[in-house]
Amino acid sequence: MKRPNVPTDIAEFERALAECLTIAVRAMPDSPMLSITLRGDNRIRTVACSHARAELLDGLQAAAGRGPVLEAIKIGRPVTVGDLATDARWQRLAAESPEVHQVHCEPLESEGALLGVLTLYSRGERKLAEESLLVARVTAGHVGVLFRTALDVARMREVAAQLKEALNTRAIIDQALGIVMAQRRCTAHQAFEILRHVSQDKNVKLHQVAATIVETVSGEPPQRTRFQEPPQRTIGRSS
Repeated sequence: MKRPNVPTDIAEFERALAECLTIAVRAMPDSPMLSITLRGDNRIRTVACSHARAELLDGLQAAAGRGPVLEAIKIGRPVTVGDLATDARWQRLAAESPEVHQVHCEPLESEGALLGVLTLYSRGERKLAEESLLVARVTAGHVGVLFRTALDVARMREVAAQLKEALNTRAIIDQALGIVMAQRRCTAHQAFEILRHVSQDKNVKLHQVAATIVETVSGEPPQRTRFQEPPQRTIGRSS
């Protein structure tokens, strides 16, 4: 599976993941320890957990280079360990975490890309409840939606920043066009062609050529247009 791009506002995304775990663990009758581990370049990182012990267990597997979490990431499918103590594959993990009896890893996906794993560590000897496994699957789906939403927001912020920069440079170009039109007594189209040819000849961006013209004539750098963010809308009860 391909590796997804990560949202730029990591802190906000991770806070939302922590809230997902808080809600999930309350809905699980056997109250397992939960963690969300995201995969990166040749490593995994625990970004949210319901108990510090769950993060430590993730870390033990990362350090050893093997474990249910890494197996789920490798195959891209759920991995369930019915009895950690008797499973020959994970003897080291069992030895270092004797209180954990069962483990379930649910892959986290978004638009066909594997994000990481939601892991349940059960400290009880009884089999993980079906309700807990159902909650894990539902939570994994919500994490995928949350990731897409966070990524869309990050992309929109990037587009907005690019648009602001484009509008700012356009304002500088318009100032230079006015100067060229007055000096050459030509149309706006002809003035633009003059700027374009200078830009190509000197291998300099058009807005930089425009800024030089404005500064040469006015004696000071061109004034950039200031764009203010619209006020954020607050959702709440109307008074």
